[in-house]
Amino acid sequence: MKKVLLCDANFCVLPILKSIMSKNYNLSVVGSLVDDPAHQIAHNSFLIDYSQVEILYKHIQKEKYNFIVPGCNDRSYLSLSEIAEKLNYVGFDKYETALTIHHKDKFRIFAQNHFYPVPKSVYNIEKIGLLKFPIMIKPIDSFSGKGIYKVDNISDVKKYWNEARKYSKNDNVIAEEFIEGKLYSHSAFIKNKKIIVDFFVNEYCTVYPYQVNSSNITTELCETIQNKLRVWTEQFANDLNLVDGLIHTQFISDNKMFFLIEIARRCPGDLYSQLIEKSTGIDYAELYMTPFLGKELPDKIEKKENKFISRHTVSVEKECIFISSGVNLENKNIQNVQLKYSGQKMKPAPFDKSGIYFIEHDSAKEMEEKTEKLKDYIVMETLDILPKDNDAKV
Repeated sequence: MKKVLLCDANFCVLPILKSIMSKNYNLSVVGSLVDDPAHQIAHNSFLIDYSQVEILYKHIQKEKYNFIVPGCNDRSYLSLSEIAEKLNYVGFDKYETALTIHHKDKFRIFAQNHFYPVPKSVYNIEKIGLLKFPIMIKPIDSFSGKGIYKVDNISDVKKYWNEARKYSKNDNVIAEEFIEGKLYSHSAFIKNKKIIVDFFVNEYCTVYPYQVNSSNITTELCETIQNKLRVWTEQFANDLNLVDGLIHTQFISDNKMFFLIEIARRCPGDLYSQLIEKSTGIDYAELYMTPFLGKELPDKIEKKENKFISRHTVSVEKECIFISSGVNLENKNIQNVQLKYSGQKMKPAPFDKSGIYFIEHDSAKEMEEKTEKLKDYIVMETLDILPKDNDAKV
């Protein structure tokens, strides 16, 4: 039985894990958190901090895996990409290419040199005056919206520049002009630099302003913008000579123009793959893992279903004790993927979540109307965290 390493043990990777194990591989997972669920399911688990590339490299050399598969965050992808180049694993671009895609500063420079539509940006605080306010200040290498700030005045720049640096592994930050419009994602699988299937998704940030917590496959984004994104995606694949696999893009559009925000080649988190599968019948997780297992993607993929599904990640604005959650809707099919149990502490967004709901609607109109408002339909019972009395006697 061939050996596969999945580099991530978080709940987000469970669809990928399930797909790999269904193919009769011997699966190992690595991750530093012992409570992450994939540690309990895989054939073998190793408590390794995969951001420590040298440690991970030695582990992979020792175990002699046949294939290595990245999980659902940039750190997992970049660590494996660096190792894949040294040990000749399949499914990865060159490491320098991976850095160009996943580091915001490198991507902005590459994008500007190739005339891609991106917000105007600077990488040096001394050049902040070149930008028109308001601006966004971001770490170059964080994810889930961590360390991102909108700044309206030049007097606040230094404060938020330093705050953003705390979330960067490399201590680097960029600033870019704020763009008005709706946030979308485009997930495309490419083969020989041509799209074989793709999906456009509405993305809403209704609890923490820079972390997506509600989404659905869009029915409202105009066809012209969709086709322009497809043309750009294939051009991007050619410009960087990308290998077959996923290109996941977040962009902002007003249905007339679009601006690229972030690009990744790793699987999006929070069970994005399940939103696609439940909506279209296409096994997104299997498509994602296929190139990493040395197998060829199909030439074309037809969508099997057209269901109207919303995804909502349940999060809170302040730290609390989670008790329960529910959805105040009478929809025919509501599924809850529970991540917290009653009595557990819950950090505020973007650092924690209690579960993910998938909600099926009767029509596209109902889905589009309710997805952005799903936060208002969630009923949560929580407790405040009271300060402990240090003087209390047992």
